[in-house]
Amino acid sequence: MKRRLLFLLTLLLTLLLTLLLPLAAAAQSQIDAIAAHLQTDRISLHYDCTYTEDLPVKLSGVLLIQGECYRAAGNGMEIYCDGQTRWTVDPASKEVYIETAGGIAELAAYRDALSELKITDLRYLPLSDDLSPFRFDTAGLDSGWVVTDLR
Repeated sequence: MKRRLLFLLTLLLTLLLTLLLPLAAAAQSQIDAIAAHLQTDRISLHYDCTYTEDLPVKLSGVLLIQGECYRAAGNGMEIYCDGQTRWTVDPASKEVYIETAGGIAELAAYRDALSELKITDLRYLPLSDDLSPFRFDTAGLDSGWVVTDLR
């Protein structure tokens, strides 16, 4: 179940970042406005939605985006992506999955399983050369952590 939740959160974030969610006109307008800022601003927002495949799962959290980088925290999980590598962190279980950050091609089939997307607390911040918020350093973790490198 935990691995499935990790997958669901990663799926949601990838789809949000690529702006492929089927949305009502008003929500699509908001997504289009955010998309216009992807390369010119660091974007912070809060999201809520439902993953409806199998049993419905409510997803909620905070997302920080800059270019191809993102960081998300929600549903007890944290996901960091520097555009090339993705770290999915479960602090409660002391687990980290490290994966190559991929495109949306393998995930596009799931986009219709997300509904009721709501974006709030949207902020446009200046771009920064400091990309450390989008990376997770496993070097400081104690021996109780399980780090699975799938790259």
